[in-house]
Amino acid sequence: MKRVELKTRAKKILKGKVFNFFLIIFIPTLIFSVVGATGWGAIVTVVFGGALAYAMAFIFLTSLRKDVSPKIEDLLVAFKNNNFGRTLEAYVRYIVFIFLWALLFVIPGLIKSLSYSQMFFILADNKGMSAGEAQKKSMALMDGHKMDLFVLYLSFLPWLLLVIVTFGIAIVYVGPYMELTLAAFYDKISSDKKGTDSTAKTPEAVLA
Repeated sequence: MKRVELKTRAKKILKGKVFNFFLIIFIPTLIFSVVGATGWGAIVTVVFGGALAYAMAFIFLTSLRKDVSPKIEDLLVAFKNNNFGRTLEAYVRYIVFIFLWALLFVIPGLIKSLSYSQMFFILADNKGMSAGEAQKKSMALMDGHKMDLFVLYLSFLPWLLLVIVTFGIAIVYVGPYMELTLAAFYDKISSDKKGTDSTAKTPEAVLA
């Protein structure tokens, strides 16, 4: 997998829409920060964290595939069509399972966080899928790609350093850039997986 191709695709979508994408990240961050100041931050994060993760996955994946500007109203997409329950379950599963694996040691927790990293993209891509199914599919999808994602994260360290030296100003660009690149990563591995499955089901493949 070529990281340059993923990032190039993300930059292409981001061009001319940086502020639109930044608002998608800034608005919920501001709300969570204000709520956190009241002392209810942990509870609100657990209850609504999944809804936000789902909305982000939906927005950035849709924008990536259709090359359109994100819509503010899509931040509430998890509250439509009975999505909230499965996003809540997915978030709780994500937290609990990683916590339990992390009890063994840091490395197992890190590995499992990579394994479960695609859960919300999968939920956004499969409207009727349960949280448990999304968790299993994420593990299967990330089989052989965990190191790819880990290295992709590491490649953003210089960008995060830029955010620090600019006192946070660079996050206006870096935040959306990272999110779109991660959406491109999911889109790539899911497309490759579908292609592999399709090939495996052909008569020629069965007879081989």
